[in-house]
Amino acid sequence: MQQQIALYGKNILVNLIDNKGKEKEICQSFNYIAGQKLLPGVRFIHFDFHKECSKMRWHNLNLLMDQIKEDLDNYGYYFKDGYSHFEGVESTNQSGVVRTNCIDCLDRTNVVQSMIGRYVLTKQLLQMGVLAEGEEIPPTSQFEHVFKNRWADNGDGIAYQYTATPALKSDYTRTGVRTQAGLLHDGYKSMQRYVQNNFLDGARQDSYDLLVGNHRYTSAEESPLAKPKHPVGIFLPAAIGVFIALLILKLVMPEETWMSQFSHLGLYIAVIAFLLKQVVVWGDHLVDQPRLYHTLNKAKAE
Repeated sequence: MQQQIALYGKNILVNLIDNKGKEKEICQSFNYIAGQKLLPGVRFIHFDFHKECSKMRWHNLNLLMDQIKEDLDNYGYYFKDGYSHFEGVESTNQSGVVRTNCIDCLDRTNVVQSMIGRYVLTKQLLQMGVLAEGEEIPPTSQFEHVFKNRWADNGDGIAYQYTATPALKSDYTRTGVRTQAGLLHDGYKSMQRYVQNNFLDGARQDSYDLLVGNHRYTSAEESPLAKPKHPVGIFLPAAIGVFIALLILKLVMPEETWMSQFSHLGLYIAVIAFLLKQVVVWGDHLVDQPRLYHTLNKAKAE
């Protein structure tokens, strides 16, 4: 933190993660550490994004902005006088930053940073004389449309690199309004991320590790990529697919007697339940794990 202060000046740490569920432990640990060891010039704010904005209450984001606006005004921004269009405008330097985090620093972070960026941009336009005192950027203006969409495009670009999908909550970033359609689209993108993260990301991570030099391959070693997949990872999904197909077939083409129909359905359902239980047991062999550097075994050892 001392290094951050030396580089950027004052800091506001805005923590957006949930204080419940799978995020609870890291949230409480972060809150505890920040509450115990804050340095002069550092301020910490915990804003439970999902709780505060649940049930489409996205206007509650203004509560967060109200907490940091005074600091943003005091921090200022870098501006260099000397342009003929802005004669008399005083040169300024920025004296602080807002460091925002969620879990992946993609979706929630992008929403909050877009609001901070728009607030500071409005002040810059006021100082340059583009806006008059007390005037706001018109919400229906072409400038507003371009700003929001370019910001959202940037967030999508970063999210693609990390998750192979666009950012979530981008309907709010693009329009300033959270909609039911946007919520459904986020559900679709979340399903894409689940499939991508569990079944397609191993090779992507390996390519990153090779590219940045985390793993250095030599001709003397046997390539980890050449090792065959565990048999369970092949046969278990195939078996589940076969018995689900048999179950559907039996529902579409029932037996002549109810007794035979129920016995077959019961058998298929019992086998599928057993196989699904094995998914939990053998889960590590079913997902597409990195094989070079960021391996599961290494993560468990650490």
